[in-house]
Amino acid sequence: MPIYEYRCRKCESVVERIQGVSDRPLSKCPSCGGKVERLMSSGAFHLKGSGWYATDYAGKGKKPEACPAAGGEASPACAACPKASGE
Repeated sequence: MPIYEYRCRKCESVVERIQGVSDRPLSKCPSCGGKVERLMSSGAFHLKGSGWYATDYAGKGKKPEACPAAGGEASPACAACPKASGE
């Protein structure tokens, strides 16, 4: 069930209610009895696992450059890296 947030127009308090989609919306503030309005809030939705662009397709076709710290040859991009110079 979704969690809905309501803000009172009179006392400005914010209330959260767990309600079904078909339930009637809250109309009065439980604190002062004033009118409430439903707030729009961002959902907690995060794509995890394989099969999503960020994990599977974003880096395809790119090969990582060799790092001298890992035993590879130094590239020009490694000039400022302390690991590249053996420090």
